[in-house]
Amino acid sequence: MSLTQKLKIAWAKSDGTSIREHTDKLLENLKLLRSLYGEDIEKACPVGLRSYLWKALEIACEYHDYGKLHCKFQREVVKNKNYPDSYVEKIRHNLLSPAFMENLDDEFLRDICALTIIHHHRVETGNDVAEKVKEVASKEFGISIQSWHKRLLRRLEYEALIYLSKKHEKPMENLRNFYILLKGLLLRIDHASSNKDIESLEVEPIRDVAKVIKDKKGFELNDLQEFVLKNRDKDLLLSAPTGYGKTEAGFIYLEGKGFFTIPVRTSANALYLRAKDLFGEKAGLLHSTALNFLIEENRNHLTGLIVDYEYARNFSKALLVCTPDQLFPFVFAYKGFEKSLAVLSYSRVVVDEFQLFEPHTLGFLVEGIKLAKKVGAKVMLMTATVPEFIREDLPDFTEKVFDNPKPRHNLKLIKDSVLSENALRLIKEKSQEGKVLVILNTVRRAVDLYDALKKEGLKPNLLHSRFIQLQRKQREKEIESFFKEGNGGIWITTQLAEVSLDLDADFLITEYSTPDSLFQRLGRVNRKGKKQVEEPNAYIFTEDCSGIGGVYRKSIHEYSKGKLREGIWTEQDKRNLLSEIYSRETLSKIDPKYMEDYSKAKEYVRDIWNTLGLISQESRKKAQELFRDIHSITVIPIYYKDKVEALIQNYKNSTEKEEKIQALNQILDYTFNIPAYMPKDNMLERIKGLETFNLHWLKAPYDEEKGLAELREDPELSSDNVW
Repeated sequence: MSLTQKLKIAWAKSDGTSIREHTDKLLENLKLLRSLYGEDIEKACPVGLRSYLWKALEIACEYHDYGKLHCKFQREVVKNKNYPDSYVEKIRHNLLSPAFMENLDDEFLRDICALTIIHHHRVETGNDVAEKVKEVASKEFGISIQSWHKRLLRRLEYEALIYLSKKHEKPMENLRNFYILLKGLLLRIDHASSNKDIESLEVEPIRDVAKVIKDKKGFELNDLQEFVLKNRDKDLLLSAPTGYGKTEAGFIYLEGKGFFTIPVRTSANALYLRAKDLFGEKAGLLHSTALNFLIEENRNHLTGLIVDYEYARNFSKALLVCTPDQLFPFVFAYKGFEKSLAVLSYSRVVVDEFQLFEPHTLGFLVEGIKLAKKVGAKVMLMTATVPEFIREDLPDFTEKVFDNPKPRHNLKLIKDSVLSENALRLIKEKSQEGKVLVILNTVRRAVDLYDALKKEGLKPNLLHSRFIQLQRKQREKEIESFFKEGNGGIWITTQLAEVSLDLDADFLITEYSTPDSLFQRLGRVNRKGKKQVEEPNAYIFTEDCSGIGGVYRKSIHEYSKGKLREGIWTEQDKRNLLSEIYSRETLSKIDPKYMEDYSKAKEYVRDIWNTLGLISQESRKKAQELFRDIHSITVIPIYYKDKVEALIQNYKNSTEKEEKIQALNQILDYTFNIPAYMPKDNMLERIKGLETFNLHWLKAPYDEEKGLAELREDPELSSDNVW
């Protein structure tokens, strides 16, 4: 039987898809990719190697799975033990595939394609591996693997790349960039072609965004949006206050294909709904609880939900709203990181509110932005203010500041605790005058104030991040409805309200955090600037503040507290204070560790890339733990174990896709997220049978009225210290 016939018969997938069918699907997606984004991808490819790109990708797509002809693979995938067996040792198909490549006159093209094919799945290489492949090729197929193939099999992936650089006299940096692009595109095409839930690698790009916004929203572009429209060919660094139309500016920048990243999942959900309203199915959502949100939003249309979600997971949507942890961990050069960088080569990225991150995460993001730009991405950063050291590290960005000239905030400073009788009396008085939003630094402090106000006979409402999804979604609807339609009353919340909810309070009462956080909170009072500010509308309690040293850096809290003043604050006033505090000079004086953490994170990423990713797994894991600001664990309080175990059984028993989706949604309703670095091992217990969704039982007390107030009973590790 000829090789052509074997490929038509042999299975590539357990559903009976043949190797030929699967390969043709890859070639079809390659053609689509080139037609939609070929010009941008070519621009991202190193000039001296550009002529090889499409031919190399075609060869890699064609031969990547030929090794699945191996009898051991076929016996396993077909589940038929009667399948002919040549009694050779089992090997990974990608190691064998290059043995079937036709002779190419261009040795470089042959070598780079073979290396890409070998490593498009995780494999070990070495002398023993090369000998096993040689034996299988000879005994089962009667072919001899060539010396060039053996040399690639004997080396680690990026050691082989160094070898090819010397052999073919190609500059190492150019060759590595070319290889990352080639391998990344192969991975994207292969994964999309293997996914039965999606039809193609990419959806159509988004066009005429400014016109869509004008037509659907019924307003003309403002100065910020016009500036972005005229400067889309540049990398932009923009500063604008809350309510200035930054979201629409971001959409305009992302015309074509792009990623809109925002740190808070709730904000991402709201932003996705705005994107979907404008661009329909071309918009997608991706973060750790995105599936739960999508199920909630599509209860009557579950059939297409998985398709929609899978397009997002494969980076196939034209506009993808996501959290940074879905895109930027490529800085750690994890296995398959090339896939993220490859899609960035023809994409645009908006990074919103990046000033919210801790310095080590900020360092990782800055290096990630540099790498994204290096592979061809266009990047726009949007923030309340730009720290001096960020400006220095990203010097080739076009920067512009936009201001709302009308002051919106009048501050009153109170040297007391937010739990004092003075505070309780103020909250009661203001709740009789209008809508009061209280924002506190920790969940524990929010619950304590809630209890104190109830003892005073008041009826406050409570929202924080440690309610299960079922309760949190309901409370989020209630709080947004209250601040749109309510009269007087009190809502107590945490940092959750700083960026993730669309609220416009009459009065803000808060304990002091740090100026960046405080100014975010101020954005939730007199949001549209239509109310008078002759009298205070924001009351800041400056003593006995929770979360200092854990949630907020003590040095910045103490230093900036002395810089606050009472009275009216303009946007320029806020920006001036932030610029002073977050200057390299001030931080070096008041908090040397801030700049040290920031610099160490940047150095770590540079070390990874200077050593071609050849860094120990232990060291890599340690760095990923530092990226903890945006990593979390999904937990279910043990309080709901009986209910959830019954739902898990329903999930396991479901046979229809829609039934399974509904069962999963019911399970996810009982979850919430906690930072990955927080829980001790004995606090968590993995839910067996649902490992795919990475769920854990959380052994901590839960109250349906107040959520989870305390994560740990150990006083040294209370929520005030680590949350």
